[in-house]
Amino acid sequence: MLLLDNDVVREGYEGAKALVTGALDKHGATLLSARRWDERRLAYPISGRRRATFLIAYYQIDGGEIPGLRREFDLSEKVLRYLFVSVDEVPEGEVELSQAEG
Repeated sequence: MLLLDNDVVREGYEGAKALVTGALDKHGATLLSARRWDERRLAYPISGRRRATFLIAYYQIDGGEIPGLRREFDLSEKVLRYLFVSVDEVPEGEVELSQAEG
């Protein structure tokens, strides 16, 4: 799950999504699903932003690549926050929702 700066999303959601999918690809991840989850008001300001767009992505990646991916997202001003969680499988319907988004 990633929180994207709404200014970047307003410039073009596809470009904002490509920022994330490009970073995943750069670090050797196999993307299974990536889609906009929601745009919400934040509980507290992050980098002066009060709203963010949530992007949820499911991917497979070698554990040795995770520190590099974390560093890339840490250095990006367009990614406000991220959370990596391990799951056994992609939830039912998630791939279809991602495909419907394009």
